[in-house]
Amino acid sequence: MRFSSAVALAVIAAFATPSEAHAIPAWARKYNMNCSGCHYPAPPRLNAAGIRFRWAGYRMPEEIGEAVTVTQISNYISARGQVAFNYQKETGQSAETAFDAEEATLFYGGPFGKNFTGWFEFEREEGGEFGLASQVGGVWGGEHSYRGFKVGMGHWLASVGIAGFDRMVGFSAPLPLEGPVTGGVPFQFSGDRSGAEVFWATEHNRISALVLDPIPGALGEMATRKDFAVTDQLILDKRGGGIMFAGYFGSQLGVDPSAPTVRSSYWRVAVSASRIFGNVEVLGGAVLARDSDLPVGGTSPFASDQMKGSGYWASGQYFVPSSKMTFFGRYEFVDPNADVSADGMRRYVLGSVLPLTLPEYLHATVEYTLLKPQASGAPSTNGLAAGLWMAF
Repeated sequence: MRFSSAVALAVIAAFATPSEAHAIPAWARKYNMNCSGCHYPAPPRLNAAGIRFRWAGYRMPEEIGEAVTVTQISNYISARGQVAFNYQKETGQSAETAFDAEEATLFYGGPFGKNFTGWFEFEREEGGEFGLASQVGGVWGGEHSYRGFKVGMGHWLASVGIAGFDRMVGFSAPLPLEGPVTGGVPFQFSGDRSGAEVFWATEHNRISALVLDPIPGALGEMATRKDFAVTDQLILDKRGGGIMFAGYFGSQLGVDPSAPTVRSSYWRVAVSASRIFGNVEVLGGAVLARDSDLPVGGTSPFASDQMKGSGYWASGQYFVPSSKMTFFGRYEFVDPNADVSADGMRRYVLGSVLPLTLPEYLHATVEYTLLKPQASGAPSTNGLAAGLWMAF
């Protein structure tokens, strides 16, 4: 049962505090429009116009090929802060609470010249640590068909996709995307990585190929091998419903610290879909995973050199037009080892988001989570997060 315990600890650590969310009010200022022009049902979630804006390098697709001169810096720079209260209680243990007001981020993003674009993010994270992520890229073509590249460090898979791979309206994202899917290689789709991407896009479809540094992938580390990924994003409706496919193929040294020279290989394949019917959105997705060449013998926790895992989620959201409040719920499941019975992890999520200003620069969010191990008698964890998200 060591596999499920490791995954449970990683899941709890990943979701003990609210996750980050990105939206750039500077672009609303630039185009003199409300945030709802690119977001639905609430920022940072994107509608079809917002997705295409991101695909085109933070410009409108019809502006591709036009020369851009940065004259008003307020149209490119934004800041974000988040304050929250977190409650967590495991069965049989005392409740833990914490106020979180440490996260703050400064962004620069937008096009320059005729074909180029950049994104720079300077963040003070929880615990007082500072981080920097930056990407530069180029876009060539026309409004209906274009191609381009991006290189640097930043979000490559989860949080920049669609249909569940984009950012959620609440604090957390589905377990199969934000946490590890197997008890072997600790890969997760979310997080910052360094690498490069080439892509081709039309009005409704974006296909990309990526080369990334292997995990942990810290900027500046040299590696003898690289990881590879492919994605396909398809927009189905103007409010952002769609389908996304992602495949990841990589390797990692030292999955077991007692065997630091052993290189393990792995792959992950994922699909997600969302569709909006009136004021209701339904979302879902699944991830299949396989690890190979795991170290066995000695003090290794692995009983076999191979491991298969899987995960899935199903979600629903209801948008109240009169108040712009969004209610959401989600069921998630991760099975970290197909050869071990009753080692899975389930999570139930309920919450709501309410914009407090127009433009929507201030949001109030409440989210409840129940984390339940599949094993009989294993302790459950109840969590509650409430906070304000601000961007200007």
